[in-house]
Amino acid sequence: MSLVAMVMLSSVASAKTAATTVNGNASVKTTSQRLANNTVRVTEATTETNAAFVRCNFKVSIYSCDGVLLGSAVYTDYASSAGGCANFFAAMHDWVANN
Repeated sequence: MSLVAMVMLSSVASAKTAATTVNGNASVKTTSQRLANNTVRVTEATTETNAAFVRCNFKVSIYSCDGVLLGSAVYTDYASSAGGCANFFAAMHDWVANN
């Protein structure tokens, strides 16, 4: 994760964020940041489960300038509401920034 932290903490040439609703019970927010020859994409996804919980997925992916995936990591947690995912996502951003 040190490569991810270095890329995310470095100065960003451009960044864009897109939030979409995948279906009735899922929401996805993707942020892409371009740095020199690499792109870092962070995806935050929330999905309602059958047990009245919300699954929180945090995915970090690094792509080369020609779109080849160099590496990725996914972290998952569960919350009682989508608001609970916000705390998880904030903690994950802090963790990535500090590692």
